[in-house]
Amino acid sequence: MQTALFRYGILLAALGLWPNSLAAQRTELPSLAFQTIYRQITSLRLSEARQGLQALRQNGPPTPVAYLLENYIDFAQVLLDDQEASTQYFYQQTANRLQAIRRTNGTSPWRRYAEAEMRLQQAVLMGKSGRYLACAQETRRACILLDENRQQFPHFALNRKSVAIVQALLGVLPDEFRWAAELLSGVRSSVWGGIGELERLLAEGDPETLFFEEEIRLAIALLRLNLLEDKEGAWRVLQGPRWNARQNPLAAYSLAVVAARSGRNDEAIRLLETSPEGEPFHPFWQRYYLIGLLKLNRLDPDADEPLRRFARHFLGETGRWEACQKIAWHALLHGDTAGYRLWMNRIAATRRPRTEQDQAAWREAREGPMPEPTLLRARLLFDGGYYQRARETLIQQPAHRYTGVLALEYTYRLARIAHASGHCSEAERYYRQTLQQGAQNPAYFACQSALQLGILYEQTQRCALAKDAYQTCLRLKPQQYRISLHAKAKAGLDRLRKVC
Repeated sequence: MQTALFRYGILLAALGLWPNSLAAQRTELPSLAFQTIYRQITSLRLSEARQGLQALRQNGPPTPVAYLLENYIDFAQVLLDDQEASTQYFYQQTANRLQAIRRTNGTSPWRRYAEAEMRLQQAVLMGKSGRYLACAQETRRACILLDENRQQFPHFALNRKSVAIVQALLGVLPDEFRWAAELLSGVRSSVWGGIGELERLLAEGDPETLFFEEEIRLAIALLRLNLLEDKEGAWRVLQGPRWNARQNPLAAYSLAVVAARSGRNDEAIRLLETSPEGEPFHPFWQRYYLIGLLKLNRLDPDADEPLRRFARHFLGETGRWEACQKIAWHALLHGDTAGYRLWMNRIAATRRPRTEQDQAAWREAREGPMPEPTLLRARLLFDGGYYQRARETLIQQPAHRYTGVLALEYTYRLARIAHASGHCSEAERYYRQTLQQGAQNPAYFACQSALQLGILYEQTQRCALAKDAYQTCLRLKPQQYRISLHAKAKAGLDRLRKVC
């Protein structure tokens, strides 16, 4: 959710002159009222933003910026609520606004830009629901509009921002989809190229990029985090006074995501627990899921409370069954096997969910086996960045106690802990052992070990070995997490093409 919501964030200021052979044209800065509404949207004060737009309508016909803001409000609500009725309403309203926006002033760079952003928002939801061909077609329409806008308004920097994000995200698609996506979108994929373009925009310091510096920094951070495995770089790029987590729940959530992924679990919990809620903010139940998950990583005895609150109030689909799984894990770790089965039976009674994480919970509920408590504790502690506690938990049990898939998980967990602790030789040995013994096993441990070997070799500048490990990852087909593991391996190969 967090990457999609910001991937198509709206940057509402552009200021600059561009000359041509006939005259110079000026890109007008949106009014202070529009900028206020923008700030309300990005801090989830959606009702206030709607009221502000309604008041502006009384002063004249809507502008491209007004239509874009209206669409962004609906888009944010769809992502937060995650319900089919809201999605269909969004499509209907977007179609109406696209027709209306074409009747606005054609000499403004905001006209094509607003239409392109609306189409990219639709593309996000189409891809999220598995409508990949429609997603690619909408992306292509958006990229054509941005290219036309760039030719007519070459100093309108926001055109470059949107294309750069598309370029980076296309870079991690599997080969069987990437060529078609590139053909349909007209954009050549490159993880490094897209991130580099965003960083150049920030360095150039144009007024619109500086005014909305925090959004561009967020896009860079999330792409670095998810595509480059650059956790420290992602954390550094978000540091600054403009990220007011105590006043903006979306800022707190974004910082918490990056903090948690970079080994700052305690800081992530603090950010979320001190972020604002209630009136005037739109309900943000995903915040409670993340608090519960991070507290579970710390093995807090009350970790199930925010997870239960999320499961009780969130009516969308994405994450519901993963939350139930985490509540079940909490029960299991406290010796309540009946409670574990109760929550897993709730998951098993549903149809197959849509996302990888929910699917993993669904498979565990239907096919088992029940997690082994020691391995589960070590997994959670590792995810929270508590590496020494995770290692101590593991070595309390001898390796010969585990057989089959549990033996694979044991060596895999030891490898991840050693890798994160800087013990590269030990990590390499355990990764290779897991890969050798688990290549034919449907569990994800061997595929993940190949990916992590690639990352380890890349970090130590052993490019040939890194390439071989990433390609091994792509050859393995685990039942769980295959799409995300292969996407990360693709990103790794793209990085190697740049540096090796």
